[in-house]
Amino acid sequence: MHTNTLTSDTNFSPGVKAAIGFYDLAGRILLPFLRLNKRLLAGWDQRRLKNQPPRADFWLQAASAGEAYLAREIINTLTPPSPIQVLVTTNTNQGMKILAKAQADLHTARRDIRMTTRYFPFDRPRIMKAAVDAVRPRLVGLLETELWPGLLAVLKAMGIPAIMLNGRINRSSLKRYMLWPAFWRSLAPDRIMAISSRDAEKFGRLFDTAHISVMPNIKFDHWYRQLQTDTNTNRLEMLFESDRSLAVFGSVRQEEENQIQAMIARIFTQVPEAIIAVFPRHMDRLRPWQEYLNRDGVSWVIRSRVDGIVKKGAVVLWDTFGELRDAYAMATTAFVGGSLAPLGGQNFLEPLACGVVPVIGPSYHNFRWVGETIFKEGLVYQAVNWEAAAEQMIANLKNPVSHESVCRRAKNYVQDRTGGTRQACQLIENYLNPN
Repeated sequence: MHTNTLTSDTNFSPGVKAAIGFYDLAGRILLPFLRLNKRLLAGWDQRRLKNQPPRADFWLQAASAGEAYLAREIINTLTPPSPIQVLVTTNTNQGMKILAKAQADLHTARRDIRMTTRYFPFDRPRIMKAAVDAVRPRLVGLLETELWPGLLAVLKAMGIPAIMLNGRINRSSLKRYMLWPAFWRSLAPDRIMAISSRDAEKFGRLFDTAHISVMPNIKFDHWYRQLQTDTNTNRLEMLFESDRSLAVFGSVRQEEENQIQAMIARIFTQVPEAIIAVFPRHMDRLRPWQEYLNRDGVSWVIRSRVDGIVKKGAVVLWDTFGELRDAYAMATTAFVGGSLAPLGGQNFLEPLACGVVPVIGPSYHNFRWVGETIFKEGLVYQAVNWEAAAEQMIANLKNPVSHESVCRRAKNYVQDRTGGTRQACQLIENYLNPN
């Protein structure tokens, strides 16, 4: 097996050069099989680099939807010293939709930044070499957890700086990287801005601590923007009476359905006039929900078939996309799924931004970055099990809290934690304008 020519003139050790060569060969062998993954078919030619990306001064990679929102914050906040071309890539359809909208909005609002979007190329070193040759970036930014060996190897070989923004790393990932720390150190980003001292310490076990710093999480800036969004106009107002007692179950996952069904039964025994809205995370779960409600004799209706005011004591099964935020804004209480089963939780900040103190289960590690203080201040209620979650929702239905007071407290909480976007942009601008 020959060593990849892209590493032949670098300072990589022989072992690292061999590993990159093997990684490239493995990518060549596996590439035909990747086409079997339906999620990768969108943008297939872009991923294989049959359609080359455009030239850009700054290339920012945002893996999925969450990172795409962060990329949008960064691009909107950038103040380059002169007009620049920015390429933002993503791995998923959902991320591409978010970036496409950001690109359209930017086109009408800014003249100093021209943004283009593409699917992220497959991380085979030869493909990445062609991509970097086409883009010729002055700087590459990686968001959150992305360490792509193919891309990083090419950037090192070509002397192009790479920075990690909003960096975080979990224990399992660090454990894998530590199997061969010398390999990863040879590919290290030039700067890492971590979202916490804990993440910075973990990065420091792998990379040079002199290049690692701590920044506020950009997600707080995104969240603060949500808190500023006007929610006075609501598309769902015509569905519910003004004196409603509405309990919303958002982003419900299959693994926790049995427990949530038990919660619904308990809520109806204590608050029979309540209306319950169920938003399955995946639409293929609607039929099992219908079968369960029929079996237990619970009155229910599909959201798309609602005609007029929803009757009290009914369950609404939501089959319409894009209305969860409006439902939270109408809710008296809300439970956020993915948290009763060990799934890491779904976005409990969305109902909070709408003025509802969310109830969640014990699992929330996907949102641990928010901090423990949010629970201590009563802005989120974490239940130890479904029984405790149901009792808290019942208490909320019987003693509602005004949305305005919750929003005010949430804004106070997040305001001191904003500023990460500006710090990230300052670093980017320093690289793009080193003088």
